[in-house]
Amino acid sequence: MNLGIALPIIANIDIDNQLKIAIKAEQLGFKSVWASDHIIIPQEWKGRFSDIFPDPFIMLTAISQNTSKITLGTSAIILPYRNPIIVAKMLSTLDNLCNGRLICTVAPGWMKEEFDILGVPYEGRIPKTEEFIKILKNLWSENPDPFEGEFYKFKNVSFQPKPMQDKLQIWMGGNADGAIQRAVDYADGWQPIWFSPEELKNKILFLEKYADEKKVNINREIYNISLRNRILITGDKDNGDNPDTALIGQKDEVFDKILAYRDLRIKEVVLDFISPNIDEILETMEIVGNELIPEL
Repeated sequence: MNLGIALPIIANIDIDNQLKIAIKAEQLGFKSVWASDHIIIPQEWKGRFSDIFPDPFIMLTAISQNTSKITLGTSAIILPYRNPIIVAKMLSTLDNLCNGRLICTVAPGWMKEEFDILGVPYEGRIPKTEEFIKILKNLWSENPDPFEGEFYKFKNVSFQPKPMQDKLQIWMGGNADGAIQRAVDYADGWQPIWFSPEELKNKILFLEKYADEKKVNINREIYNISLRNRILITGDKDNGDNPDTALIGQKDEVFDKILAYRDLRIKEVVLDFISPNIDEILETMEIVGNELIPEL
């Protein structure tokens, strides 16, 4: 099992800090770094996120030019927000700039107010997500096939550059059963958030059962399950007040909580920082990188 880093979208963490975190993650042996996606934050949701929310495509492009081996990921691109043909071009270009280190997690989105501001219909976002994934895969193939969907159609087109990877993986984000089903039907992996080991175990059983019913071969040795989870190392022992879905407590407690996911045979745990202090974040990264990663 690997460990990754989600670029924090919390107060006081600016673009320069995000870049610093990504570079440090590679130095410490973390396997991946992930950029999230919201374009504009409606007043109703102000305070849940930082006011500083970098564009994930540009942020990962900057990181790609300042690192050499760490995997870069979107977590998750809200696919219905944008024209999928343009998204396909941005992702394939980025995959070339990072020498084939990119993974693209996508999701239908949930913040209706943001859809409204962007002028994008909230209804229909699920079928759009499914169709747009098909468009990405089609355009990334050697010779794009004619495509006729509900929302887009094209034929006799060329599309360059292709991704550097033979297969640029698409993962599905989300916790709901529908997200898991979409992960099986359309994606190469699944990336939920904030599940305890027991909850995640049950969700994986659901995934495997659904795959069997659909006769989709899910080889758990290569099918990617990546969990994002909140982390905060404190000086206080966890007395049960913290949610069991979060990695909160003293160092050894946090380590044990992370290691509990290893038996589930998932690809990685991606750490989401709760602290808004850049020095605390870097300190936590050093503790995990120097003391836990060697055990994995």
